[in-house]
Amino acid sequence: MKALTIITLLIVTLTLNGCGDTSRPKDLPKLYSCTVTITQEGKPLIGATVEFIPADAASAKFRAVSTTGEDGSVKMSTYGFTGVPAGKYKVIVTKTMDDDFVYSAEVNPESGEKDVVSCHTYRLVEEQYSSAETTPLEIEITGKERSVTKTFDAGKAVKIKL
Repeated sequence: MKALTIITLLIVTLTLNGCGDTSRPKDLPKLYSCTVTITQEGKPLIGATVEFIPADAASAKFRAVSTTGEDGSVKMSTYGFTGVPAGKYKVIVTKTMDDDFVYSAEVNPESGEKDVVSCHTYRLVEEQYSSAETTPLEIEITGKERSVTKTFDAGKAVKIKL
């Protein structure tokens, strides 16, 4: 009977605590809403990865990463939670694409299709925007605003083979 009581209390405790869900890091600070729009040559940059790199080394693990949508905008998120901790950030913008697929001359008997023998990957954003050391893009989240909205231009369109 005593064991049944302990098991029941354990089940109730886990249920009330969200089944022990630890997906949100305990040290994750308060997050503030931040929407950025990335343009390139005045047009929305669709499908670009945007990353906020904290200027404070102590906050380095709280990088916000998201991908732009059809209008070039994105609500930034940290560890999958909408928002960004207060602080100063370098903004990194990257986008790549695969192109120039070369297929084998013969059909693969298992798949019934020709195998890809090689392809090329291209960078579509100038290299300076892909590193915290070289990007000119910066943003500060003070925590005083209810929501931060900002537009960044990611330079000229390029297609550089990697």
